Amino acid sequence: MNYDNAMRRQVQSVAGMLKTVFQEVEPALHSLLTTPQIYSVKKLVITGCGDGYAAALCAKTAFERFLEIPVEVVKPLELSRYYQTKWVGESPFDPLVIALSNSGSAVRVVEAVQRMRVHNALAIAITGNADSALARAADATLLVRPPQFEPSPGIRGYAAQLLTLYLLAIRLGEVRLRITMEQAGEYRRALLHLPEAFLDDFDSVDELALLVAQRHADATCVEAVGCGPDYGTAWYAHEKMVEAAGLPAMHLDSEEWFHVNYFLKDVKRTLLLLFASAGNPAASRTRELLARAREMGRETVLITDDDTLQGDYTFRLPPAVSFLFPPMAAFLVPALVAGYLAALCGEPFCRAHAGIWREDPGMFSPAESELLLID
Repeated sequence: MNYDNAMRRQVQSVAGMLKTVFQEVEPALHSLLTTPQIYSVKKLVITGCGDGYAAALCAKTAFERFLEIPVEVVKPLELSRYYQTKWVGESPFDPLVIALSNSGSAVRVVEAVQRMRVHNALAIAITGNADSALARAADATLLVRPPQFEPSPGIRGYAAQLLTLYLLAIRLGEVRLRITMEQAGEYRRALLHLPEAFLDDFDSVDELALLVAQRHADATCVEAVGCGPDYGTAWYAHEKMVEAAGLPAMHLDSEEWFHVNYFLKDVKRTLLLLFASAGNPAASRTRELLARAREMGRETVLITDDDTLQGDYTFRLPPAVSFLFPPMAAFLVPALVAGYLAALCGEPFCRAHAGIWREDPGMFSPAESELLLID
């Protein structure tokens, strides 16, 4: 049977789309913030819902390494309702808040930015809509607009957000003289090279993704495991399994796996995705997880650029210049697998927004919520 689907087609288009986004975003970064603003930042807060949150988790360590300042990834609800504001705005342009929303209409993200600006933080909106509520709420807006494409659970939009965050981290680190121009150029090239090189032999990647989905077509649960930047990809993977196939899914790091998911009972119907970048500081615990899973008779789907690791099903990523960057390619695997699981089970994406998922005007939903400013 033919299990082609919109998520598969989005994956195929990612490498070319990223080149288009790069050509628009990279020049725009040079005028996004002034040099005094960049040098004034002492702390960074990144926020977003869904795909934006996952992208922020992937890029967090890059910001930390390139800027050498504290970086937090904070969920919009926490930032808008609970975040301690005592240390917000103590000095000019600090902290720098980066808020992501493709539509620019995510109510909680807008609310979080408005609250932070009341307390004199500097806020950047990364959005595809210049006239959105988020763009109006922020001090500056970086437009990220992937060309229109057939809709599906987010793949192209996520890839564009992830690329943009990495490019922003590189730009800020370069201006603050924490990385050289040569390093910055190498990193920018790597961001485009990784997904393109991974998809260069698309047929092989696609065939393995379909095989994984067929082997786990009766899965009742998905667990996605990753550490550091790979944890963001695990977060993204759990989203796509829910959105595409309607499967309960979990995201966790390898240490949490040993303390919690180690005790899962229905292991034969649990799909285990493991993201493991070469050079990741948590590599030793990941090796232990692989070994223990093998002893327990658990099948692992491994996504890695480490040639010394082997799973039951292994997707080999292209070598990366740093463990910071494999998320630029690794997310393509769960996107493909999720699309195939939905196709195999005849499950419409996002439940086709029908039945109990239908959203009539006035219903509370991902996009419909009361906006509040608590202080």
